[in-house]
Amino acid sequence: MTRKIVLASVGRFCDNIVNKRLRVVFIYTPAFLFLTNALISCNGNNPASQAKGQSTKDSLAAAQDTIQAQNNAVHALIDEYASKSAMLDSQIMQKDKAIEKLKSINGHLEKTNKKLASELKTDKKLIASLKDDLNEKSKTYEQQLGLLENDKNDLLRQRDSLIAKYNKVLALGSVLHASNIRLTAIHLKHHGTKEKDTKRARRADELKVDFDIDENRVAENGTKKLYLVIKDPAGKLLSNTAEGSGSMTISNGSQMDYSVLKEIPLVTNQPVKDISVEWKQEGNYEKGDYTITIYNGGYRIGGGQVELK
Repeated sequence: MTRKIVLASVGRFCDNIVNKRLRVVFIYTPAFLFLTNALISCNGNNPASQAKGQSTKDSLAAAQDTIQAQNNAVHALIDEYASKSAMLDSQIMQKDKAIEKLKSINGHLEKTNKKLASELKTDKKLIASLKDDLNEKSKTYEQQLGLLENDKNDLLRQRDSLIAKYNKVLALGSVLHASNIRLTAIHLKHHGTKEKDTKRARRADELKVDFDIDENRVAENGTKKLYLVIKDPAGKLLSNTAEGSGSMTISNGSQMDYSVLKEIPLVTNQPVKDISVEWKQEGNYEKGDYTITIYNGGYRIGGGQVELK
């Protein structure tokens, strides 16, 4: 459409110029020729008139040459405009081809855009569906996670309870057991170089405790502490700081005083035989029953007594 408008405008412009130039040539040229011939005929053989006619004829010839030159210029201008018109036609055709190509590209882009818009709409629906599904699964997983957390906490409590029970059983199993306990009153002779058993309180110089520790499959190798609690007939604890008396913690968590501490080496699952502990006091021994209780790990592991008369 643009090309047609341009060509029409160029055509009208060229026609206007050519018509104006041709009008001058074809209207005024016959008039000059007519006037020339008329003047020549009227003057006849008059020399003066002939000279004047010849001058007029020369002027008309010059005018005709001028008009011919203008006519040639008009034709040259027409050729120039025709050449420019052809060039414009070529440029317009190129522009038309470019426009058609752009229209084709634009059409393709519009189709692609519509396709992408449709795919995007579908993808949005899919994403929304997946999001809803994910939310549902997330809720389900959260519920399952909560149940698993509860189960885990229950298992942890059970584990801790079993560990506590195991440690308690292990502690109990590790407690040693004393056997063959013998509490004897000793009378020292020859300045303490000779010992003799006695049943008489007035002759007793010290108390001697002999016992064995049975084999234990649970207790680990190492040094074990044995606490001996010795009481007189009145139930009073015999204690002497110089002899190593002190205080220990028993199984219920309370404190108990002891008379003497004995440390022994222990090998797992092997007994310890003939353990001997002596107790000496500054004063005299009273008549009656003296008791001995042995503790290990806070538990009573054995005991015995001896009567002094």
